[in-house]
Amino acid sequence: MKKPFSIVIAQDHTILREGLNTILSSQPDLKVVGEAVDGLEAIRCVQNHSPDLVLMDLSMPRMTGLDAIKEIKRVVLQTKIIVLTVHRTEEYILSTLKAGVDGYVLKEAESTELLTALAFEKGLIDQ
Repeated sequence: MKKPFSIVIAQDHTILREGLNTILSSQPDLKVVGEAVDGLEAIRCVQNHSPDLVLMDLSMPRMTGLDAIKEIKRVVLQTKIIVLTVHRTEEYILSTLKAGVDGYVLKEAESTELLTALAFEKGLIDQ
């Protein structure tokens, strides 16, 4: 049996983090291995769990998602990062792409869109 695709959720809003955990955990090939409420915790979770992917919010306290992305990509290159955010401006999109994110999903998206982005990162869907 293939090892589940491991995910860390970095999101400061509890109800959203819990909802994401429920959606992701309902998929047999996905496993949430950690949760973080800010960028600093996200970095620690990645160091502790070495997940396949981080689902990262951009607007968080103590350390922004963008700063956390830069640090995670500096120290753990193999971990993929998908941004899940309300920010739709070109400035945010370009700055996260420069930082090395692997995907960008708006929070207004349906859960199927998020799951499609995850399937793409898992290599189940071609570009």
